[in-house]
Amino acid sequence: MMRCSGSIRLRKTVRNLFRRMSLVKKFATAVVFLILVIMFIFSSLIITHQRAALKSEMDSNALVLAKKLSNDVLEPLMIMDLLRLDELVRTTAQTPACVYAGIIARDMRIVAHTNRKLLGQTVSGISSQQLAGAFERGNEYTRDISGEDVREIIIPVKVGYEVMGAVVIGFSKDAIRTVIENNLSGLKNYLILISFAVTIAGIGGAYWLARFLAIPVKKLKEQMGRVQAGDLDVEIYSEHIVDCAEVLRCDTRECPAYGKKRCWTVPGTLCFGLVQGDVSEKICDCRRCVVYRSSCGDEIGELVEVFNQMVERLKDNIKELEESNKEKTRMEKLSALGEMAMTVAHEIKNPLNAIRGSASYLKDNFEGEILREFLTVIEEETKRLNEIVTSILRFSRPTPLNLQVSDLNKVIRETVELIRQEAVENNVEVVVNLDERIPLFRFDAQQFKQALLNILVNALETTKAGDTIGIATQPFDSSVRIMIKDTGAGIAKEIISEIFKPFFTTKTRGSGLGLACVERIIKDHKGDITVVSEEGKGTEFTITLPLGK
Repeated sequence: MMRCSGSIRLRKTVRNLFRRMSLVKKFATAVVFLILVIMFIFSSLIITHQRAALKSEMDSNALVLAKKLSNDVLEPLMIMDLLRLDELVRTTAQTPACVYAGIIARDMRIVAHTNRKLLGQTVSGISSQQLAGAFERGNEYTRDISGEDVREIIIPVKVGYEVMGAVVIGFSKDAIRTVIENNLSGLKNYLILISFAVTIAGIGGAYWLARFLAIPVKKLKEQMGRVQAGDLDVEIYSEHIVDCAEVLRCDTRECPAYGKKRCWTVPGTLCFGLVQGDVSEKICDCRRCVVYRSSCGDEIGELVEVFNQMVERLKDNIKELEESNKEKTRMEKLSALGEMAMTVAHEIKNPLNAIRGSASYLKDNFEGEILREFLTVIEEETKRLNEIVTSILRFSRPTPLNLQVSDLNKVIRETVELIRQEAVENNVEVVVNLDERIPLFRFDAQQFKQALLNILVNALETTKAGDTIGIATQPFDSSVRIMIKDTGAGIAKEIISEIFKPFFTTKTRGSGLGLACVERIIKDHKGDITVVSEEGKGTEFTITLPLGK
């Protein structure tokens, strides 16, 4: 039980040590361990094969030695030259691993033997049975003598088909093993040296390869740390990113990704004559494309590319969320402001009507030049206040869009005609350049006319004699752009970001709601409005509306 518990603790310790290792050390350790295992198996197989080959060779040499002795003793055995037989036996016994050698006559008598005590004795037991077989059938025998660790070889001595006797030689199996192991010792040392050299080379190669593979992983770790710290302006640079136009030899210049890298991040590409969808829809096909595989290389490169795309998408999502939150906050403020403005406007409108009515009554029923002059001022100012209150009510309680299929160019021409006379009187030229390719689409013509009129009125107020106001339209992808540009006084840089805020104005007269209403109308149409201005050189408003059907 204690031994089992110790084994479990050891495994846990080894596992924890391996887990805390760096990726480079883990890879190098795994490669070195694999090399050691392979070298151990390889060396074991070589030594086992060589041991079997040496044993087979020694057995073959022993058999050859026995046959040679049987040939050499034929003549001395025929004439019973005992001295010669004894000399041949002793010479044979000098062979390594040979324990004894003897010559047996046809009558089973031992006529020569390294053990002189056995001379003249008759062979009995198992050996006598095998000798009888050798004498009768001329067979060769090899057997292991139990209890003596000896291998014995019996070879008949024949003249033609007649057996004259037999040669018996015993070899020590332990001595054979010793000879084999001595011969293998050099091979073992050689294999150990090779294993050591291969292991050293494997350690160096594994460490270098691990560092090479870990470089992109290390970069990925560093950039992920920056993302974790809140920095989303990160990107892992790769010098292997290729251009699809070069790899595929594509000449489709109208493709959105033409001339760009990372075509898999561009929506609506024209791959192989087909229009691809959004990035999330086409990425599965892109991963099988040769451009993507060449750019990423292996799985680590693909992981790095996925990280770059993930951070970019995260950054875009956070930006959209921030803009959405800003818009939500702005709408909440506008809603609260609108409710308050509507309440105040209602409360002001009734007294204003009473004041205006009273002034009109006094003006009609009482004489006097000074009295009529002041009553006229009261009427005009109450009228102006009433217009301001009306604009506040209109802004705080917007009319829902009445979307109908209309002609944008026609609406623009009608709006321009409303300010044409005033422009002529002020010697301001109004230039209209409308693109007739713009199709009919759904929008609220009346509200858009009101928004455009507000911009044109502002342009007239900031221009002087000799200036120009230009209105142009242009189709753009699935939307249309309306550009309103004047050569007037322009807007100061420090206030350009404030012009769309409600009640902001630089005029002495006015409610400051004109451009705020413009922005609200454009946003209600799911469009966008931007402004570029430079003091002394003029202002350009750009409105973008989607071509809704």
